[in-house]
Amino acid sequence: MHQRSQACVLIVDDERDFCLTLKMVLRLEGYDVVTSPDGVDALACLRGGLHPCLILLDMMMPRMNGPQFREEQMRDPALREIPVIVLTGGSDPVLRQVAALGLMAIRKPVDLAALLSKVERFCGSREKARPP
Repeated sequence: MHQRSQACVLIVDDERDFCLTLKMVLRLEGYDVVTSPDGVDALACLRGGLHPCLILLDMMMPRMNGPQFREEQMRDPALREIPVIVLTGGSDPVLRQVAALGLMAIRKPVDLAALLSKVERFCGSREKARPP
């Protein structure tokens, strides 16, 4: 069994600007961040040795969407224990789908304080980066 990094968060989302913003916020809070544009790329990163403390997952993406990614993640014993939080701008049916997957959801636009609280819960608190 692989040990998870206590500092790395994997963001799986095809919205480039959203990823860059979230990456900047998490890095300022002291976390390492890796981004993937879809589930296929995320699985390749994970199977290539990335062991994040948390995955932030979008539901609607090209090539492999959130539910497909989650299904593949759960099939892989080395990956199934990594916690996942869904970040979605989806409607109530999407939120019901997230609940059916047994996952927690945070709606977009993301409340950063709520998100950081959840990241800290799974990854621990980090020393905040100091501005240059």
